[in-house]
Order: sequence, then structure tokens, then C-alpha cells
Amino acid sequence: MADQTKTIAAHCIKCGGELRFDPVSEKLKCEFCDSLFTSEEVEQYLKEKEEKLAIKEAGLDWGKDSQGMRAYGCSTCGAELIMEENTVAMRCPYCGSQTIVPAQFEGAIRPDYIIPFKYTKQQAEEKYRSYYSKKKLLPGSFLKGNYVEEIQGVYVPFWLYDGTVSINAEYVASDTEENAGEKVINYYNVQRKGNIAFKNVPADASKRMPDDLMDTIEPYDYDGLKDFSIAYLPGFLAERFNITANFDRERAEKRVRETAEKKIRETVKHDNIEKKQEHLTVNFMDKKYVLFPVWYLTTNWNNKQWQFAMNGQTGEFKGDLPIDNTKKWIITLIAFLIPFILTKLYFGNWVLPVIFGLIAAFIASMICSGSMKPVVRAYGAGDYMDKDVNLTVATEQFFRAEKKPKASGNSKQTKP
Repeated sequence: MADQTKTIAAHCIKCGGELRFDPVSEKLKCEFCDSLFTSEEVEQYLKEKEEKLAIKEAGLDWGKDSQGMRAYGCSTCGAELIMEENTVAMRCPYCGSQTIVPAQFEGAIRPDYIIPFKYTKQQAEEKYRSYYSKKKLLPGSFLKGNYVEEIQGVYVPFWLYDGTVSINAEYVASDTEENAGEKVINYYNVQRKGNIAFKNVPADASKRMPDDLMDTIEPYDYDGLKDFSIAYLPGFLAERFNITANFDRERAEKRVRETAEKKIRETVKHDNIEKKQEHLTVNFMDKKYVLFPVWYLTTNWNNKQWQFAMNGQTGEFKGDLPIDNTKKWIITLIAFLIPFILTKLYFGNWVLPVIFGLIAAFIASMICSGSMKPVVRAYGAGDYMDKDVNLTVATEQFFRAEKKPKASGNSKQTKP
């Protein structure tokens, strides 16, 4: 049975030319006559056009064998467009018109907000070249032989969660004091109860986009959130969520737990902390469905694809890059030799110089690898929490002192 889903093209209200969202003017711009229109004007125009559009058999549901694909009729040239079922905006490969499927954003699946693009495709390409040109550990052949295979401006679906983490924790903390001839360790029972509020904790809702890459280009500036309008979509791809809010909630919960645990321990001002119990309860009370702007690049080098992403609002650009192992091992060797030689001259033996050299070499190797692979999964939500931890219980009770001589010997304990 036909889905009867309609598509519309974003054309200029004045001349019929193609419209694109212009990140510079933050308006819809005609590529032919350079006319500018507000999102409200285009939204109204598209609604009127949709009402007049004759409904034909479009959006055919291909059943179980469709592998998540659907066919839609281009409203400009009539060509059948095949796209993923969650894609809501694409360019017709035959006539070049930007095609939007409004039904994908109707009712409960309509996004609450959108952050429009602030950077153009040209700026994204310049960011890419600047990004890899600064990496000194790149293989020389990458600089000469890589080529951009694809660059797309995509509105990626995200869920934003608001809520609190309730905390009920108990620790054993200790401080060490050194007096003449002895070392004193004071122990305390510490209790903490309270909560931490979080707002707009993001989790991308697209199966196609790598989670770690989306995490790495955070955060977005939420002051730029605007009420959703399909008028922002022309010129860019857009996707509807295919990960539900309930499923994505687990990712957001892990992030706020990690931050809450860290922040509550920071309220304990002692040298050492050991956990006795730590109960953290996440209570998400609200969620929002939003679209965030992402420039998504893929390059090909050495028969392998490399993925990069740029935050289309802030310009944050990230992606893993190949490393020249020869350069890496030269740096690692130098990092080993410097402390090895210095400690060998000072101590005269071989054991400590080797140990210090290996430690320095390991650190240098990790720094080299990390500089070329900055894409990491986000495990915290510090950018989205209130400034202060709301403590309702914050007690610390001294219960024991342990005395030890500075020289090796039997420890002596005293109890108050």
C-alpha cells in the first residue's frame, strides 16, 4: 500500500530559484537572484505549497526487503528518489533541487528546537586542511595523497535530558601529618547527601553517526537554540531520529553519574578517600528533541576511509589521523635517552636510569598516539551541570589516629 508521503522543494518565493540556508546572514538565500527570506516567510510559503501539491504515489513502502530504504517522488522533476527511511532532506541527483519530506517531521516526531549552521562548506574544508597541516606526526604521503571523498552538512538528531542526580555516600578519609620523629595519620568518617542538577545533557539519536565523534565536537552553545522550522533545512541533509529517547537515556545517565561521583568526592577535602558506600540515583524529568549542525567529512588514504566532523555552530573540528611510526619511535627514543643519561650521570648505576627512561618513553609514546587520535567517547557531563553541588548533609567525624615512626619499624596505633 502506498505511503502517500509528499515531498516539496525549497524554491525562491520571487523567482523560483533554489534556496539554501545561508549561515552568514542566518536567512534563506536564493542562489539565482540573491534574495533573502526569513525562516518564518519560507515556512509559510512551504506550507501553502504543500497544501496545493497534488498527492501522487510517493513514499512507497518496500516492505521487509527494503533494508530501511524508501522511494519518494521529487516534486520538481518527478524522479523517484531512493533514500533511507529516516532521511528528511536531500538533493535530487537529477534536477539538483533540495527535496524535503515534511511528513517525517510531523506530530510527535517534530523536533522541538534546531541550531542553524554558522559555518559554510568552504569554511569546513579550510578547517580540515588547517587541522591536518598542523599535525607534525602525519606520514608525508598523507599530505600529498589524501583526498576528500565526501563532505556533507547534516542536521543530526539529538536528545537533550534535564534532571538531577540524588547522592547518598559515605567515605573513610585520612590526612597525614609529620612531626619530629613520627608520622601521624588521622582517619574520618565522612557523609555526603544531596543532589546535582543537570540540564540539556546530549545524546545523538542517529545510528549512522559515530557516537564518539559526535561526543568529541561538543559542546554546543544552547543560546543558539531556535524553534524548529523546516526553513533551516534547504542546502543540508537532515535525519530523523532512529534511536529512541528511552534507549539513548542510558548513555546520558552514565555521563551524569560519572560527573556526579567526581564532584561529590571533590567536596571531601582530605589527602585520601576510600569509598564505603555510594548510591547515585539519576532522575531525568524532561527531554527535548533537537537537530544539531554537523559538517561530516570522509577522506580516502592508503585504501582506508578516515572520518572527521566539525561542529557546524562552534567550528570545533576533530577526527583521527594516521601516524608516522618512524617519527613516533624517534621521539620515544629521545624521551628515553634524556632521563637515562642524566640519571646515569647522577646515580652511576643502571637500574634507576633504565626505569626513568622507560617511564619517559612510555609517556611520550602515549602523548604522540593521543595527539593523532583525539576522538574519544564522552564519559562525563561537566559542561551541563549546575555550578554548585546542593549538599543537605556534609559531616566529617574523626575516629582514629595512627602513629608511625619515620624510620621503618612497627606502627603504633592510638585511639581517642
